[in-house]
Amino acid sequence: MIERRKNIHQQLKENEQRLSDLKKQLHVTQKLALIGTTACLAAHEFNNLLLSIINYSELALKQQDDVDLVRKALEKTITNGNRAAVIIQSMLGAATCHRQEHQMVPLAGQVEECFHCMGRDLGKDNINVKVDIPDDLTVFGDPGQLQQVLLNLIINARQAMLACGGTLTIEAHKLNDSTVQIKVSDTGCGIEPDIVGKIFEPFFSTKTDAKRPDQRGSGLGLSICQDIINSHNGSISASGRPGQGATFTIVLPVSDTTPATSDK
Repeated sequence: MIERRKNIHQQLKENEQRLSDLKKQLHVTQKLALIGTTACLAAHEFNNLLLSIINYSELALKQQDDVDLVRKALEKTITNGNRAAVIIQSMLGAATCHRQEHQMVPLAGQVEECFHCMGRDLGKDNINVKVDIPDDLTVFGDPGQLQQVLLNLIINARQAMLACGGTLTIEAHKLNDSTVQIKVSDTGCGIEPDIVGKIFEPFFSTKTDAKRPDQRGSGLGLSICQDIINSHNGSISASGRPGQGATFTIVLPVSDTTPATSDK
């Protein structure tokens, strides 16, 4: 009997280890899916930048005697080249970012980095972006993981508004001395009442049939977001109605000494 209990105990330990390994693999899979989506978005913008660089370079070569025109063409070439470099650097940073020690993370900078990583002006999708985050507002966490959460929510909001356009609003403020609230809202297709309780479940997605990669869901994004926020002693919730958009609310601690609490 004792030996049997030992064997059962050993099997439980092995199963727990397998489960832990599978969760890590899911996180990696979702991260790769997220990078693939952002790469698809950035490719369109990157192509436009390259065309602009080529056109201005050709113009400078053809009009070498016009010093002012050549100068303007070179300035445009440098500007677009720098823009392309920022996109690539942001994507590489997101792709290679390993788990870091938790630190004070400026929220406004994290949101800005998300848009750099996407490399796309959402105005081209008829989406107006409003960001209301104080420059000095910070939370305590892993910068790479928090960027992954924000990027997921921004991409989801874009996908929800692709059909008719709309407004993406990202706002954050202190709830009290120990917690910060972040809201990512869109005016898209909204959330059906019967799926609000399911959207954080692994592999649940309403976008599996989309033809384009940047419009397709993996069913892991929101589940991983919840795991990340929970690991930061925070909370994430969703609300919305069909045709009236959706809002994702995150509450995070401002330091490593106070757990986050929801303001329900």
